[in-house]
Amino acid sequence: MKLLIGVLSILLLGSFSNGTSVSFEDETEVKVAEMANVLLTQDYSIDRWSLYTREKVSFTPQPLGNTGIMSELNKRAPGFTWGSLEKHDENVKVTGTRMDSEAGSTETLTLVSYPENNRNSYYLIYHMEKFGFSQEEWRTTYERFKSQKSQLVTEEAPVFTCFEGAKNDTMNIVLYKEADKLLEAFSASKVEEVNEETFVSLSAYHKEWKEDLVTNNKRMNLQIALRNTGIGGGITATIGTPIITTEY
Repeated sequence: MKLLIGVLSILLLGSFSNGTSVSFEDETEVKVAEMANVLLTQDYSIDRWSLYTREKVSFTPQPLGNTGIMSELNKRAPGFTWGSLEKHDENVKVTGTRMDSEAGSTETLTLVSYPENNRNSYYLIYHMEKFGFSQEEWRTTYERFKSQKSQLVTEEAPVFTCFEGAKNDTMNIVLYKEADKLLEAFSASKVEEVNEETFVSLSAYHKEWKEDLVTNNKRMNLQIALRNTGIGGGITATIGTPIITTEY
């Protein structure tokens, strides 16, 4: 059964391919559900999925220094293991990770410091990756991401969503037609394409999703990339909104 999505409002009603009814509280939740549903109904396994946000941030008081800022980050996001400071010219970067082996998730927090108008400015990147996909448990992962995001950046900070999957039974599949089929499942309009023998990438616009980017004066908020893994192999699929943020 195709995912049913109503008007994007405070409460959105939907259904997974197995008939499970779900209610959605925000647009990112809708996107996660729809992307997963498209892959599952098109017979792809989901290897991993991720949520990513980034925003320029400030710390009060301003002259905390690196030690003070790390202390502040530990208060906002406890339990991260931090690496060493990486310096390049006047830019400084530090990355922390937090793993939950039981849940199969990994969180990464990266803080970048750079000079701007004779003072240091800061850019924070928060990324959560989950291996596999469970229709019963995915919302717990999303709620954890949303809760941590609220401690780090503003509510307006954009969220990038990405899914990676695979299909093994690809004997009679034409790669471009397969990508087009996925695009049709999203009811999205094609904006740009890259069509090679073993790789296809489509950029598109999904009218039900609010966040978008502009490329060549056209709005886009969905990318689909398929790669043929070779003779006897299958197809790997990467889907992202508004763009794919992982290597593919």
